[in-house]
Amino acid sequence: GTAPGAYGAGVNRLAERSGAWEDRSELAAAYTRRMGHAYGKEASGESAHDAFETRLRSVGRTYLGRASHVYGLLDNDDGFDFQGGLSLAVETLTGAAPDNRVLQHADVDNVRVESLQRALLGELRRQNLNPQWLEPLMDHGYAGARTMAADFMDNLWGWQVTSPEVVRSWVWDEVHDVYFQDSHGIGLDDFLEEDHNVHVKTHMQAISLVAAHREFWDADDAVINALAEDFAELVVEHGLPGGGHTRPDHPTMDWVSERLSEEELQASFDGMRAAAQMDRAEQAMDPATVAEVDITDELAEAADDAAEDRDQGEEDAGDEAAEGGFILLPWIVAAAALLLLAGGIAAGRRL
Repeated sequence: GTAPGAYGAGVNRLAERSGAWEDRSELAAAYTRRMGHAYGKEASGESAHDAFETRLRSVGRTYLGRASHVYGLLDNDDGFDFQGGLSLAVETLTGAAPDNRVLQHADVDNVRVESLQRALLGELRRQNLNPQWLEPLMDHGYAGARTMAADFMDNLWGWQVTSPEVVRSWVWDEVHDVYFQDSHGIGLDDFLEEDHNVHVKTHMQAISLVAAHREFWDADDAVINALAEDFAELVVEHGLPGGGHTRPDHPTMDWVSERLSEEELQASFDGMRAAAQMDRAEQAMDPATVAEVDITDELAEAADDAAEDRDQGEEDAGDEAAEGGFILLPWIVAAAALLLLAGGIAAGRRL
C-alpha cells in the first residue's frame, strides 16, 4: 500500500501531465514506489519495494470490484489509478499485461465477472458515444461540456496509457467522429465552441493529439492535420486551455506546430505558446536536509554570540519589567481604593 497518510497510486496525476514523462514505464515505476509499503502484524507502512516487486512478478490476474452504478470506469480516475497502475507495473516487470477483470456486484442477484475490455468498451458505447447521453449534457452548458472532458476524456487517456491492449486506435476514431465531426448530427461540434466551452474542446483535442503523437491513435495524416489546424486556430483565438496536456513546452505542441501548413498560423500558434511560457529566475536552493547545512567554526561562534546577546537582552527586559511592576503597584492600590470610596458615596446618596 501507500506510505502512512498518503492516498492514491499516483498514476492518475502523472497520466494527466503527459508532458512530464516519455515512456509508460515511468508511470509503472511511480506506481511501484507509491504502493510498495508493507502493513501487517509487525509492519506499519515501512518500505518493502523489493518484496513488492517480487510479488508483482507473480501476478497473472487482477480484479476491480464495482459495488455501485453511481460511477463508471470512465467517470473517475480511481479505476485506472489502481487497477490500471497495477496492470502496467506487472506488464513492465514481466513483459505482458495480466488478465484484468471487473467484478460487477452492484446487483447482488446478478453478480458477474467481465473482462476489463468488455466492461470498459461497453460503458463507452452505452454512455460516452451515445447521443442519448450527450444531448442532455448539452442542456447544461459549460458544466455539461466539462463533464465530457474531465469525466470522460481525461479518464479514457488514463486507461489508454495503462491498458493499451484495451483502448485501441478505433476508440479515438470514434471519439473524433462523435465529438469533433458531429457524426450523430446533434450539433455537438458547435456546442463545444460556444463561450467557455471552447476551452473544453481544445482540451479534448489536445488529448487526442497527444494520443496520436504517442502512436496510440493510428489515424490518416489528413485527419490529424485537420485536427491540428483546428486546434491551433482555436488556441490562437482563445488561448491555451491549461492543463498537463497543453503546456507551452509540451513535445506534442512542437509536433502540432510542425504539421501546420500555413506559415502565418504556425507563427501565431508559436507566438501564443511563447507568450504563455513563464520565465522562472533561478533561485538559490534552500537546504532540504540537515546534512546539507555546512556549519563552519565562524558560523557556530557567531550563532553562540547572538544567542548570548539575546539571552542578556531578555534578562535585562525582565529586570526592567520587574522594577516597573514594584513602582506602579502603590499607584494601582490607591486608584482601586478611590474607586471603592466613590462607589460607596454614590450608593449612600441613592439611599
